[in-house]
Amino acid sequence: MTTASPEPLPVLTAPPVGKNTAVPLWDHGLSDVREHMARQGWHASRVVVLVPYAQMMDAGRRAWAQHTPTGFTPRFESTRNWATSLQPFVPGSTDWSGDMARDSLIAASLLDRVAGRALDADLRATLVGRLVEATRQLAPLAAARPPHERAAWADALRADLNPASQALQWEGLVATLALTWAGLSAYATDVLWSDLAAPGQVADALLVVPGFQIDPLAQALLLRWGERGVLLPFAEAAVPPDPVAVHACGDAEDEAQLAAACVVEQVNAGRTPVALVAQDRALTRRIGALLHGAGLSVRDETGWKLSTTHAAARLMSLLRAADRRARTDDVLDWLKAGPHAIAASALERQARAHGLAAWGAVLGHPATGPLLPAGVTDGLTGLQAPRPLPQWLTDLADALRRDGWWDACSQDAAGQRVIDVLRLQDGAAHELAALVADAAEAPQSNKAGRRWSLAAFSAWVRDALEAASFQPGNPAEPPVVVLPMAQLLGRDFAAVVAPGCDEVNLPPSPEPPGQWGSAQRQLLGLPSREALALAGQAAWAHLLTQPHLQLLWRSQQQGDAVAAAPWLQALQNEGRAVAAPDPRVARTVSVVPEADPRPTAADLLPQALSASAYQDLRDCPYRFFALRQLRLQQIDEIEAEPDKRDLGNWLHAVLKAFHEARAADPSDGLDDRQRLDQLAQAEAAARGLSVDAGEEGAGFLPFMAAWPALREGYLGWLATHEGSGPRFDQAELSLTRSVGPWRLIGQLDRIDRQASPEGPIPLVIDYKTEPRATTLERVKNPLEDTQIAFYAALLGEETVRGAYLSITDARETDGANTPTRWVEQEEIALARDQLIENLQHDLSRVAAGHPLPALGEGRVCDFCAARGLCRKDFRT
Repeated sequence: MTTASPEPLPVLTAPPVGKNTAVPLWDHGLSDVREHMARQGWHASRVVVLVPYAQMMDAGRRAWAQHTPTGFTPRFESTRNWATSLQPFVPGSTDWSGDMARDSLIAASLLDRVAGRALDADLRATLVGRLVEATRQLAPLAAARPPHERAAWADALRADLNPASQALQWEGLVATLALTWAGLSAYATDVLWSDLAAPGQVADALLVVPGFQIDPLAQALLLRWGERGVLLPFAEAAVPPDPVAVHACGDAEDEAQLAAACVVEQVNAGRTPVALVAQDRALTRRIGALLHGAGLSVRDETGWKLSTTHAAARLMSLLRAADRRARTDDVLDWLKAGPHAIAASALERQARAHGLAAWGAVLGHPATGPLLPAGVTDGLTGLQAPRPLPQWLTDLADALRRDGWWDACSQDAAGQRVIDVLRLQDGAAHELAALVADAAEAPQSNKAGRRWSLAAFSAWVRDALEAASFQPGNPAEPPVVVLPMAQLLGRDFAAVVAPGCDEVNLPPSPEPPGQWGSAQRQLLGLPSREALALAGQAAWAHLLTQPHLQLLWRSQQQGDAVAAAPWLQALQNEGRAVAAPDPRVARTVSVVPEADPRPTAADLLPQALSASAYQDLRDCPYRFFALRQLRLQQIDEIEAEPDKRDLGNWLHAVLKAFHEARAADPSDGLDDRQRLDQLAQAEAAARGLSVDAGEEGAGFLPFMAAWPALREGYLGWLATHEGSGPRFDQAELSLTRSVGPWRLIGQLDRIDRQASPEGPIPLVIDYKTEPRATTLERVKNPLEDTQIAFYAALLGEETVRGAYLSITDARETDGANTPTRWVEQEEIALARDQLIENLQHDLSRVAAGHPLPALGEGRVCDFCAARGLCRKDFRT
């Protein structure tokens, strides 16, 4: 029997870079440039062609070189690149810069000066982020005004900008401050308003190539240059006559595989470079990973958020680990990434075994405290006290050097970018120190406000890394280029693959960014929803002119049905789209039925056997093979919510301490109820389950709420139990016993002794916090009751009694509403003797090499950690 299985990608067969066969898109525009130059007598070296984005500069130069291979070339510039070439820009202490690390400090200073003590910490942090974002949107509008007119522009708009409703006072404050900040700021492009860039001075003509969205600064410069300024829109290329290839995908992974296969198909056909349009960032990253696996180099012009790099993640892990309320997982993540990785593994095993989710519990636990690497606790504690921002940066840099992060990241492009963004180099914090000093001089500021808590500093670092971008080193002429749809304009690609053409990632009427209302956007000159829709439609129309275009959309996103983008639907309704064949290569795979596993492992028998291990052998021989012989244990979750296991461990420890304290000093002045309550609280605190422990304490509250009923039920049973004669002897007793060549081990929860004419009779007691019905089911068939019979065998006394003590919530009792119930195994001697005989027989068969098939059924398989190994779900 055979079946067809899709190969994720076709095999890459063509060279990475081939001859560009796309039709140049600059023909009409460059003809206009030459006509204007000839008509006006402008020399090419004295002409600036202003393009809408930086990547278009090189495309323009290449196109000019193809059409005019000799002579001078006009200067192809973006506004930012042109300004930088004329004069470097150093932002002042109150200038908006687009650098979140410094802009957030300026925003906080402005808010403190205006609102002062009226802001609590959470509201202040929210308003800082909104103020920076609002100013970022206003900055292009302000930069499009000459510097000497900028303040008047802001003043003219301020009166009409504030909302009339008092309920919107904070929104009004942010809007006013953003307008004021933008109006008083200097910008890197201000040099374009100076004499250095005056018409006729730096150049004789300014030719502006517009993008799909209006650029306020480019428009303003056209007005300034007057007759020397010329608008040169691209003449749209003709739409290819062939229908556009469309791929309908299932989910995001299917779309990523199909898009990557489309790219490889185009490269194999020699159509390079291939443009990969970025609509969905996560999807694009997945496609890039698939292409990298196929051997293709990719240049990503959209960049990555700096916060997503490994260097930023490791830095943030240190700050999370230093928090007083740090989670154990947070600290382990940091330790495992540094020089303490080996020690962290041993520490993690113990933390998981004891369920220590809070790092504070790890520090105080006897099993984990000795495993802590030297200096770790002091290093983390040293980052907890509040301090000024410049001191934070110095101390963080020192901590990173001790952690081993600094040397590694100094050699890494992303790590160096992190260092630069946060000003961690020696002396680099001086710039931010000046900004903090200005903030400290605000009239309403106080001395305490100059010191940053770890939480505030971590938030500042996180925001700075989130706002910063990082572009890894890219090959000069890659076969694949990732770019936004709008930046296809003026570029020369041999083929275009555009995934994400669904209604979610490509809406026809996008939501305008920011918190501005429609009236405010109109007043300020921000693009309206209609303008954004028109720009998107223009970019889509340009996309349809691209050669060898392939559009992809998915019908499902996170389980919800998704439709194709309305523009794509219109294309299909017009008959201009055709379903394209799947470029992935189908391969034939022979289906071989999975045989039942029947391993043998005579030489892997454990040296000692516990009750649970023998229960595994009785439940399913394969489970015993996987979990006990191969020792493949499931890793416990540290961060899991407290559950019945935590309740059981806690209750066992409380009852052990209770009976030992009661036996040691019965006249300590405490009654049993008080003693139990004190021990319960102390044990919860030691395990990180008290209310003061944070989330664990909150998760354990339901169990603590049930504690009074459990306590009263237990004390009531204890009085009756001791009234009938038995007395406490020992708790949590570890025993070992040899049975033939086998050694049995176990820990008995409790042993009581009861007087009799033949002498004291031991009572083996096993606490159970499971549902009452489960406990009752254990004793119904003595020959299947492994646990209590195993414990009786460990005790090694001829006469013995054994019982389970069911201590559980009233909701899980047998209907009698008795939180504590004695469930005795009446046939304990029979169960014990038969268990010893069966154990010797079963282990002898395993030692003789008999196979261990997977025979489990029902609940045994439902919660088996080895289910994936035995492949039960995949066998016929």
